[in-house]
Amino acid sequence: MFAHSKKLVVLFTLCFSLFVSAQAQSPIHIARIQDTINIDANLDEVAWQSATKVQLNIVTRPYDNTPSPISTEALLMEDGSTFYLAFIAQDPDPEQIRAFLKDRDKAWGNDLVGIKLDTYNEQRSAYRFLVNPLGVQIDGIENEITKKESDSWDGIWQSAGKITSTGYIVEVALPLRMLNFNDKLPQQTWGIELMRFFPREQNLRISNIKLDRGNSCEICQLAKAQGFAQAKQGSNLMITPSLVASSSETLDDDDDTLWHKENDVEASLDIRWGITPDILLNATINPDFSTVESDNARLNINNNFALFNEEKRPFFLDNADYFDSNYNLVYTRNINAPNYGAKLTGRHNKHSLGFFITDDSDTNILVPGNRASSIATIDGKSKASALRYQNNYNDDITLGWISTYRSAKDYHNLVNGADGQIRFNTEDVAKFQFLHSNTQYPTNFFQQFCDIDNEEDCQVIEQKENCDLNECTYNEPALRAMDDQPFSGYAYKASFTHTDSAWHYFTRFNKQNADFRGDLGFMPRVDFNKFVIGGDRRWYADEGQWWTKFKVYSDWDISHNDAGELLEREFDINAQLNAKYESYIRLSYTDREQVGSRIDKSSLAIDGNTTLFNEKQWSLFAEIKPILGLYLNINLSGGDAIDYSNNRLGQREQISPRINWNINEHLEVKFKQTYRRLDADNAKVFIARLTDIRATYQFNVMSYLRLSVIYNNTHRNADNYLYKDPDDITAKSKDLSAELLYAYKLNPQTVFYLGYSSHQDSEEDFANLTRDSHKAFVKLSYAWIK
Repeated sequence: MFAHSKKLVVLFTLCFSLFVSAQAQSPIHIARIQDTINIDANLDEVAWQSATKVQLNIVTRPYDNTPSPISTEALLMEDGSTFYLAFIAQDPDPEQIRAFLKDRDKAWGNDLVGIKLDTYNEQRSAYRFLVNPLGVQIDGIENEITKKESDSWDGIWQSAGKITSTGYIVEVALPLRMLNFNDKLPQQTWGIELMRFFPREQNLRISNIKLDRGNSCEICQLAKAQGFAQAKQGSNLMITPSLVASSSETLDDDDDTLWHKENDVEASLDIRWGITPDILLNATINPDFSTVESDNARLNINNNFALFNEEKRPFFLDNADYFDSNYNLVYTRNINAPNYGAKLTGRHNKHSLGFFITDDSDTNILVPGNRASSIATIDGKSKASALRYQNNYNDDITLGWISTYRSAKDYHNLVNGADGQIRFNTEDVAKFQFLHSNTQYPTNFFQQFCDIDNEEDCQVIEQKENCDLNECTYNEPALRAMDDQPFSGYAYKASFTHTDSAWHYFTRFNKQNADFRGDLGFMPRVDFNKFVIGGDRRWYADEGQWWTKFKVYSDWDISHNDAGELLEREFDINAQLNAKYESYIRLSYTDREQVGSRIDKSSLAIDGNTTLFNEKQWSLFAEIKPILGLYLNINLSGGDAIDYSNNRLGQREQISPRINWNINEHLEVKFKQTYRRLDADNAKVFIARLTDIRATYQFNVMSYLRLSVIYNNTHRNADNYLYKDPDDITAKSKDLSAELLYAYKLNPQTVFYLGYSSHQDSEEDFANLTRDSHKAFVKLSYAWIK
C-alpha cells in the first residue's frame, strides 16, 4: 500500500513538472478587445469571457516550485492603449484574508496579486504592480544590474478589489502610456510573471512560472507574453501644476516672548512628456520639492558618518533607475531647493540614456573621510547635472558610462566613470566600475568644520568665515576640505558572486583614494580601501514543516587607507531561521578590530595617532506575525563599542522593539522604541531614547488622517567626557515633534495635503518642554493627462 501511494505521488509530481514546463515554454498570447472596461472588480463585461486565462499554480517561495494548495486564475487582455488584468483568487477560509486599507505602497504583508513586466524583454529591469483585495496599490521597479527593488516609482493606473464568499477578485487597468517600450514593433514580446502572495502560517509566493533557486536573476526567468499589435503610447503628456501655502512661527533665540511669523505661497509646474515612445522629458519650474511625508526617525548619536535618507520627490523618482550604478553617484537629496529642473531619459534597441540638470539655491556637500564625514554648505546658487549611458551588449554583458557635475562660485566637482556586468552563467556574475574625479573647493571652505578655541577673539559667525587659522582646532572634515586648488582622485570596485540552490559566496574589492569626491552621490568614505570575502549556506525544509529555511552566513573583511595603514579588520557570522507565522530570527556575532578617533586632530595619520580597539559584539533580531493584523519585532544588541567622543572602548547595549497593529480595516497604530546606552570606565557616557508613535485612519484607498509623535530623550554624563569641560556638555536634551496630516490622493500626482506640525524642546525635564516652532501647511496638485 505504501509503495503504491509513493508511486502515485511520484507520478503526480512528474505530471505537474511536465505541465509547468510546457506552460513556461509556451508564450502567453494576450487577447485583443474593443470593449470599454469599468474597473470595479465585478468582471461583468462580456469582454472578460474572451480574455486569455493563466493559472497561478506554482509555489516558488518558501518551497521549491511545488503545487499550489489554492486556486488562482489570471485573465489578461488589451485594447491597444491599456493592459487589463483580473485575478480570481480562491480561498478556503475568506475570513483569514489579510486585507487592510492602506496608503499606496504600504500594503506589504497583505494578501496580494499582481504582475511583473519586462517591457523590453532584455532581462535588465522590470515593472512591478501589486494589489491587495481592497484595491490598494503597490508599484515599483526592479533592477537586475544593481539588485535594487524600489517602491519609490509611482505610475498612474487603476485597480479595484473586493472580498467574496469564495475568496477575492482584483481588477486592474495599466495604461500603456506610463510604460517604456518600443512601440515601433508590429507586436510586443514582454517578459511576464503573474504573482499571488498568500500569507497564513507561511507566506506563500505563488506564480505561473518556476523560479530556479540557483539562478539569482529572477527577471531572466520570466515567461514571454505576446500581443499589443500596433500598440502606441500616445502623446504621453502630463502637466501637473501645484500650489503650496504655509504659515509658520518660530521663537526668537534670545527673547522667549518674541515670535517670528512667516507666510509663504509657492506655485510650481511639472511637465512629463513622451517626446517619442523611446524618449521621455521631465521638466519642472519652481518645483515643490518639500517632503510632506515624515522621514523615519533615527538616533544620530555616537555616529561618525552622515545618515542616508530615501528620495521621495516625483521629479527625481521618474525613471530614476536609468541613473543607477554600482556606486551611489546620483543621490538627489543633495539637491535642496532648485528653481528649475529638466530630465531626459530614453532607450533605443540596446542603448539607454539618462540626463538631468537642475540649479539649487544653496549647495550641501558631503565632505568624506576614512574616520568621519560631515556636511557643509556653499551659499549662492549652484548647478547639478548627471549623464548615464548603458549598453546591453548581449544577454550576458552590460557596459555603462556615468558623469556627474556640480558647480558654484569657486567650486566644482566632476566625476566620470565606466562600469559593467558580465554574467558567465546562471550562477556566476562579475561587476566592475572605475571612476575619476576633479574637484575644487572655495577658499576657506574648511572653516565650517573648525572647532573654535577662542570664540571672543575670533568674532565667529555661523560659517566661521573670519576665524584666524591659529584659533581653530581641526578635525578630519576640515583637513579634507583645506585644499582650495583643483585636485583629482579615483575610485574603483570589482566583485565576483556565485549563487546556486544551496551556496552563495562572493568576493569584492572597493577603493576610494584620498582625493576622490563624488559630491552628487552619497559617498561618505575616501582614503579607504576594503577587501571582503564571504558567503552563506542554505537549507530548506520540506513542505508542511514548522520551519522553511535555515541559513548560516559569514564574511571577513579588511580595510586600509592609501598609506596602507590598518583601519579595520572584521569577522562576522550569523545564523538565520525562517519559520511559521512569517517568523524570522537572526543571531549574529562580530569580532572587529577598528581604530578610534585621532589623537592629534591636525594630522590624518593613523599609525601612532590612533588606538586600535577590539570590539566583540552580538545582536539578535526576531519578528513574527502571530495573528491577523499584528506584526512584532525586536532588535537587541550589545558588547564592546568605541566611544568616539572620548577615544576609548566602552560597552554598548541597544533595545529596539516595534509593534504594528491593524486594529481594524481602517485603523493602524505603529509604535517603535529605541533605547541605546554607552558606558565607559565603569560609568555612564550617555543614554538615548527615541520613541516613534504613528496612528493612521485610512478612510478609503485615497484618503487618510495620520498623527505622528516623535520624542527624543538623551542624557549625558558630563563628568565622563574626557576632553570637554563639563559645562560645555548638555546633560539633558529632550525634543518632541508632532504632526497631524490629512491626505487625499486621487493618484500619485493629484493630491491634497492639509497639515499642522509643532516642535518642543527642553534641557530639563519633560514637564519643561517649550514649543519653539509650529507650522500649518496645505498642498494641492493636479495631474492633467493627455
